[in-house]
Amino acid sequence: MILVAFGIIGLLTLFLIYFVLRIQNLQRELALTRHSVKQSNSKVNYAYHNLVMVTDALEKAYVSRIESAFKSKLIEQSQYNALLPLMRNFSSVVMLCNEKGATLEEALKKALSSESTSFEDVVEVVKTLPSNVRMSWSKNTADGFINFCQLVTNTVNGNKTKSQASPSQDAQAS
Repeated sequence: MILVAFGIIGLLTLFLIYFVLRIQNLQRELALTRHSVKQSNSKVNYAYHNLVMVTDALEKAYVSRIESAFKSKLIEQSQYNALLPLMRNFSSVVMLCNEKGATLEEALKKALSSESTSFEDVVEVVKTLPSNVRMSWSKNTADGFINFCQLVTNTVNGNKTKSQASPSQDAQAS
């Protein structure tokens, strides 16, 4: 009887030692995981901060391009009235799409709610733009919107890259 009691005590002691060692390993893993999460959060915050800075810089560039095109009479008043609010809200639209997972349409409707221009007014102007610009718009994503803004500001200012130039222009240049 005493041997059974000592056997049970020994077995329980082995279980206790196993669980103590297991808890210590789990605590080490938890500490490493916490450290890794802190590093990841730091990187995410740094990337987020840089994304905000880049979108703000692009917003200013796009606004100045649209205003310059309007002052140079390269775009009409209706185009200016529709495109300027888009460019002024570029950063907030991109951030809404990235942070909240919103579609371009949802983000634009929210951003344009405080503007005199409606989403439908913008869509009407987009319909008049070249097909490559409309294709970027139709993606309904942040990257499509970024590409759209780049293309539309290049198009209205007459800055076409070689791939955007028409083949007839290339033939005439030769």
